Amino acid sequence: MIPGPANVLSCPFCGGTKEVMSLVSGNTFRGTVWSDTRREYPMLPEVSPIQQCPHCKKYYFIEQAKREYSKDPKSEMRSFMKLGNLSFRELKEAILQMESLSLSKMQRWILNHQFFMAYNDTFRRSPETKAFPPSEEDETFYQKVIEELLDGIDKSADYELFHAELLRETGRFEEAKEVLLHHANEDDRWVVDAMLRHINDKDTLPFLLIKEGEVVD
Repeated sequence: MIPGPANVLSCPFCGGTKEVMSLVSGNTFRGTVWSDTRREYPMLPEVSPIQQCPHCKKYYFIEQAKREYSKDPKSEMRSFMKLGNLSFRELKEAILQMESLSLSKMQRWILNHQFFMAYNDTFRRSPETKAFPPSEEDETFYQKVIEELLDGIDKSADYELFHAELLRETGRFEEAKEVLLHHANEDDRWVVDAMLRHINDKDTLPFLLIKEGEVVD
């Protein structure tokens, strides 16, 4: 991984700036991949597609910001691993803030998808997080987001695995199985088989597909 100069973002609301990391090059070596599409690549960190302004505290999509690379030679180290990742609570705030905005279908999908993964990070991804269940309000909000994701999902083959995963994680096992049984891409067979095993076990939790570069049996 070779970091580049800081990418300076200007908030579309107040004009305040913040620095996030840029990369000259990276790789997916020793990556970890989860069934809910969470990907963790130590040598290829990704800047969050949704950012919070440190000045006005509003949220925005990174493509809405004016961007320029810093000319300060020290910015490379100063911005190292500054990705602007948002927590579950912050993404919930972002959804509420953006409710009145005219978002594109893709922006709505990105916002809901980020919330979905963050919800799993907070409440479902590991034994430690499961010890602190969501409130009734948070669970209701989560279910609303899931329904929006399901309603807006592209029904093409490229999104069939994610479609099935959403159904599995909400306990709609027979519907998830039906989607998987129609998935024709043989390159994905190992993923399909893993998902079917968890469906047969009536498991709704996200699970590891690849851990540090190795397929999980």
